[in-house]
Amino acid sequence: MKWIHLTLCGPILFFSLFQDATRAQSTVEPIKAKQRKLTYQIQPDGSKILKQQEAGVFYRASSGATMNTMGDRSTFMDEQGNTYNIVHSRKLAKLVVRQDQPLFYYEMIKKLPPESIKGYEMVNGLNCAIRLVLMNGKPSGKAYSYLPYGLTVKVETTDPGGSFLVVREMYDIEVAEPDQALVRIPEGYSINNQTGQ
Repeated sequence: MKWIHLTLCGPILFFSLFQDATRAQSTVEPIKAKQRKLTYQIQPDGSKILKQQEAGVFYRASSGATMNTMGDRSTFMDEQGNTYNIVHSRKLAKLVVRQDQPLFYYEMIKKLPPESIKGYEMVNGLNCAIRLVLMNGKPSGKAYSYLPYGLTVKVETTDPGGSFLVVREMYDIEVAEPDQALVRIPEGYSINNQTGQ
């Protein structure tokens, strides 16, 4: 099930699409939310069996820094757009994307081109724009984004063989500044700032 790990890298790949983006002068909505990830096995008759369930949290500071945690792992993006994968059980943070300019993907979400939006649907109280998720250039699912916050609230993806469905969604979403300690690499963690190793 290596493809499931790829779904965690999806936000990183999405960020890298906008490497030439510059920081917008508008304010960023700080966000505190819970989240869950559900993995289903798809049966031949189309029914689904829940195989795995994980809980997590999402924090975004008004500075633009984000901490996206699911289980033992987090993805941290600092104010410059540098992205780290964190393994809490090992107290290790590894840089995976280094940006030369500030990168604020949520500003890109706010400005999604109309032709990329496939409709709207209410997700956990927010009217979200629906767009296709591509894997290797082929549709593999849908993303539901609340444009005013520049926030992707829910993502549904299937593996290339169509055997598994992964649903990752935020809920109990609150516009509020998280504690600064929650939006940085925790004290005492080893930090590897070398990419590609």
